[in-house]
Amino acid sequence: MSLLEKLKPKKSSSPAAGAAAWGVCRGILGGHLGIWARLGKSQTELFRVVVHYDGTSKTGKKQSGSFSYTFSPSLMGDVYQSIEMPRVFKEFLVGKEPAAEAKITVEGITSQGKQQQVFELRPILHCYRLKGKDIPGWVSAPTGWQAVDTAELAALKDSELKAHSDKIRTELEEKRKQEEAERIAKEEAAKKAAEEAAKAAAAKAAAAAKPAATAAAGAAAPVDRSQPTLAPGKVLVVYGSSTGNTKNVAEAIKGEMGEAVDHVKNITEIHPADLAQFEKVIVGVPTWHIGEIQEDWGAVLSEIEALNFQGKKVAVFGLGDGKGYPETYVDAMAELVEKFEKKGAKLVGMWPTDGYDFKKSKAIRDGKFLGLVIDVENQDHLSDKRVKAWVAQLQKEL
Repeated sequence: MSLLEKLKPKKSSSPAAGAAAWGVCRGILGGHLGIWARLGKSQTELFRVVVHYDGTSKTGKKQSGSFSYTFSPSLMGDVYQSIEMPRVFKEFLVGKEPAAEAKITVEGITSQGKQQQVFELRPILHCYRLKGKDIPGWVSAPTGWQAVDTAELAALKDSELKAHSDKIRTELEEKRKQEEAERIAKEEAAKKAAEEAAKAAAAKAAAAAKPAATAAAGAAAPVDRSQPTLAPGKVLVVYGSSTGNTKNVAEAIKGEMGEAVDHVKNITEIHPADLAQFEKVIVGVPTWHIGEIQEDWGAVLSEIEALNFQGKKVAVFGLGDGKGYPETYVDAMAELVEKFEKKGAKLVGMWPTDGYDFKKSKAIRDGKFLGLVIDVENQDHLSDKRVKAWVAQLQKEL
């Protein structure tokens, strides 16, 4: 449950639908004032709310002033807005010398002219303390609150509000269209890359099938993939890469670790048995489409399950697209780590999720990513810094 849902006041009954009505109620936090309006079914726009106050304290001190909230773009239809009272108004209500009696006018500047209501001190003071009237029943859910106008917004004349609202609405719509176009272009690029990767995989499979067919004809013996091709060592960096991005990160890790790394290999260059030849294995895997593991890793998962990684350490780095696929962000990391841990490997190199833009990921454990996450599509400017920091962390944990 979100903060706004927890603080959401109990709703009161709804005013008559279609009738123009105004009122105040408690906001979603103490020190807020709730403003509601039913502007009717016409295209009436609410551009601004202005609060005027005029009162006298018990000692006879007079205080008055006003403050405004400009909506960019304008609000229409059924309106509820929780507004944060400025400090000067809070002092007027509950300060060292608060008002004993007052008149508070809430004025709405709309496309049909000005509408206002006058309130005494007590109901406004109750709203300040979250004891005021409940919000109307037709309010679905408060989406946030608004602070008092900046000097720039407050300086806008009533006659300028319509043009200002239209300008902001146009900018927001253009931004929405641009983001949608970027999303579609990214999906198309990913689809094209996947098609090219599939073609490359098919070509690779066809090339691999030729010696197999020759062996079947008696020209050569089948390759025994259960036998390693690399001599035992301390650190192996191995990756699967369809576009070259994961390969680049693997080489950057090698560049930071230097001579501590025995080999940097594509998983297609070695036998799965080579993974068990090393004390520490650093594996790299990109996530494709909706949480799918890269095809070269997918082809050897069953063979990895036959290996023994007892007493060995594994670290993982993954590539993903937080904006293109925010619901399945770097999910392939979890699938790969599971295979190693199931056979006895100890996971090291878990990485904070801070600074990443995504919604869901299977690759999170105890609030951290299972390993380094690189987002070339959206945060490539942070890649070098993240690689350096992760390698420094790994050198301690390994």
